[in-house]
Amino acid sequence: MAEDRIKSKLRRPASIESTMSSRTKPRHKPSPMSILMPHLMVGESFRKYRPHGLRNIRMNGHLDWNQLRKSFEKQSTFHGISHAATADGKWRWFWYTAFTICLLALLIQIFFLISKYRQYGKTVDLDLKFENAPFPSITICNLNPYKKSAIQSNPNTKAMMEAYSRRIGSGDKTEGIAAALSATGGLHAKVRRAKRKAKGKPRLRDRRYHQAFAQCLCDIEQLTGDRKGSCFAAFKGKIEIDTNNTAGFMNLHTSRCLCQLDTVSKALWPCFPYSSWKEKLCSECVDNTGHCPMRFYKGNELYENIKEQVDLCLCHKEYNHCVSTRDDGIILEISPNDELNDLDIGKKIASQLSAQQEKQAEVTTTEAPTVTQALGFEELTDDIAITSQAQENLMFAVGEMSEKAKESMSYELDELVLKCSFNQKDCQMDRDFTLHYDNTFGNCYTFNYNRTAEVASHRAGANYGLRVLLYANVSEYLPTTEAVGFRITVHDKHIVPFPDAFGYSAPTGFMSSFGVRMKQFIRLEPPYGHCRHGGEDAATFVYTGFQYSVEACHRSCAQKVIVEACGCADPMYPVAEMFGNNTKPCQAVNMDQRECLRNTTLWLGELYSKGKEAIIPDCYCHQPCQETNYEVTYSSARWPSGSAKVMECLPGDFLCLEKYRKNAAMVQIFYEELNYETMQESPAYTLTSVLADLGGLTGLWIGASVVSLLEIVTLIVFATQAYVRKRKGSISAQSHHSVPVHRASRVSLNTLHKSSTTQSVKLSVMDIRSIKSIHSNHSSKSKQSILIEDLPPAIQEQSDDEEETTESSRTNGSCRYLAPGEDLPCLCKYHPDGSIRIMKALCPVHGYMVRRNYDYSVSNSEEEDAEDEVHREPEPFYSAPYEHRKK
Repeated sequence: MAEDRIKSKLRRPASIESTMSSRTKPRHKPSPMSILMPHLMVGESFRKYRPHGLRNIRMNGHLDWNQLRKSFEKQSTFHGISHAATADGKWRWFWYTAFTICLLALLIQIFFLISKYRQYGKTVDLDLKFENAPFPSITICNLNPYKKSAIQSNPNTKAMMEAYSRRIGSGDKTEGIAAALSATGGLHAKVRRAKRKAKGKPRLRDRRYHQAFAQCLCDIEQLTGDRKGSCFAAFKGKIEIDTNNTAGFMNLHTSRCLCQLDTVSKALWPCFPYSSWKEKLCSECVDNTGHCPMRFYKGNELYENIKEQVDLCLCHKEYNHCVSTRDDGIILEISPNDELNDLDIGKKIASQLSAQQEKQAEVTTTEAPTVTQALGFEELTDDIAITSQAQENLMFAVGEMSEKAKESMSYELDELVLKCSFNQKDCQMDRDFTLHYDNTFGNCYTFNYNRTAEVASHRAGANYGLRVLLYANVSEYLPTTEAVGFRITVHDKHIVPFPDAFGYSAPTGFMSSFGVRMKQFIRLEPPYGHCRHGGEDAATFVYTGFQYSVEACHRSCAQKVIVEACGCADPMYPVAEMFGNNTKPCQAVNMDQRECLRNTTLWLGELYSKGKEAIIPDCYCHQPCQETNYEVTYSSARWPSGSAKVMECLPGDFLCLEKYRKNAAMVQIFYEELNYETMQESPAYTLTSVLADLGGLTGLWIGASVVSLLEIVTLIVFATQAYVRKRKGSISAQSHHSVPVHRASRVSLNTLHKSSTTQSVKLSVMDIRSIKSIHSNHSSKSKQSILIEDLPPAIQEQSDDEEETTESSRTNGSCRYLAPGEDLPCLCKYHPDGSIRIMKALCPVHGYMVRRNYDYSVSNSEEEDAEDEVHREPEPFYSAPYEHRKK
């Protein structure tokens, strides 16, 4: 078996023995055993040659960790390790200890470095750009959403206003002591009990003085707004007002007063605003007059128990005057057109009682308890809360209409905007304004809505911005509208305007100036920030035609939750097509829908306050990565001045100007400066900063760099390769030890020569060591050169798997190891005249020239060409001198 194995591994030219030169022939012919033994025994000469470096980490079949450490120390660029390599004894331990401590400190600082980077901090860079900023979009609304005439012409909206009037007026709420008694069921005096009880007295029937409501003129202090003295009732009576004093006349303001009506003198006096009268229980009143002295009941009995002993009265402390209240609780209503001389108090009282009973009957028959509960008036007592609820009810009633019907209920453009100029040029109303319907303010109109046209101011200042004259038309205002004026919203043209949330109010009778400054926000995406691009294409976004904004996202999510929970939509928000054609706005008189809407709205408010809006599916409202906002500064001045022409009013026509002072306002929106601010977020600690700090720390503590890290990587790679080769070499050694040596010694040299002409030799690790050992023992007796081509390198070890590689993968430069005292074999090619044409020396690993007497001058490049020629020509190399050969 060994003989066949060695035959397959050794190759030699067939004519090597017959062509050997006489100068290179050995003194005696070597036996085949002398040739094979160097390859079958392990010689000491193999251990003498071992290259230095990290690749030489094996010795005697084991990992040489000591040699590995020394090689790494000499080559390392770590400061401490390099010093330890040249130190001895204690100093070696000193450098290793210092290096270990520095390495621990480095690892700690690297941990904090990574923690700082993982925080993903960011900074905001504020930049002021001196460029011409684009002019924003301006949305203008009237504070009165719907015209009074249009509301009264629609049955549903009219019913909402009547329900409000019944709640806020005398339909279910009376004024004075009677209202307090009907609301509480009894009246307790909050003072200590009087020493004496009031005696019983007859009830007053026909009397001289009565309580009466009347329109009056009150003298008001201009600076403080306080009333001066009593007011003058506006009726056709005996009281005259001095109109010669113009200043005094200008200080008189109309009011609704409570007066004492004298049926004898036919006069209304004294008159004071109703709020200044106080409700009291008078213990004594003058018989048949209705006038009561300032003596009050001080007990704590219920009114029902003492109503025969006391009188209900209204008193005013400025005149120490009290007027008793009628038993039926009716307070006369005196019109300015009433003639007191012909006034029939009985008929007046009867008509008021019948009107009050009709209203109560209308409430009982037309307004069911469920409707009252749905409208939300059931538990409200404050007038402001009732008005707010009435505004919402009106919005629900209008929300049930079609889009065209809604728009017809509000103002047209020419009714709202009377005059307009931009950049000192007239506006083209149809081209510059577009309708934007808002559920809270009705018809609003947006200036600079075209997104394809760029509109900019030429200069900063009020004269180069937008200037509009707006008309409110107070005669069309609803009772639920608490203020007169306009709502101005400055916004980017790509997003939805929300006048109820981001608008500014401009009152009538003033010139309102809005100075604008633009700000751009550029935010970072995750992991540094939470912004995202887009969002208007989400399935829940209901504001079609506009780009994404946070407020629009919140309202869209609220509408989605309301539709899913209640089956109807909130009329304050648009009803998108995505919810289906069957989705309708919630009805104003549907108690279940209104109650569900209230509960869902409260739940959403609590949810947003806790910051858990992300739990709503598909409703995460993120910040846009790029956003444009406008900072607005408001100022105002009285308008008009009186000396300027306003519409048809000439200068000095104060009566005409008073109409516009109460109904109109001048509004101007402009840029304060032709620049804008840019607030851009940037990472506070980037990866580049991390690498820079890391490099500084490693250089500070251990003097390392990227090259030092590559040294560690190289060390790991070489150690791993050595470990793998060790395991493969051990497996190969076990297989070769099973072959008997005496069988390998019987291999015939002629057989080896024949096999070497057809195939190259590839020996295993154990064969190479055995052959070299035998060859070293017989080197002194033999100068015979044996050609062994394509042997593996002396230091490389090959496993059984590598023996199966093809001849094409072998290198022509590989050869066996030759001892220092051994002649180096060579191969020659001859010219026809016998001179050497090409000579190839094998294995010049010792650094001295090949010992031959031939004149060879072949360069390395020529040798390479010769090798190529060998592959092209069939003739072999010869190791003997030239002899004439027959063809």
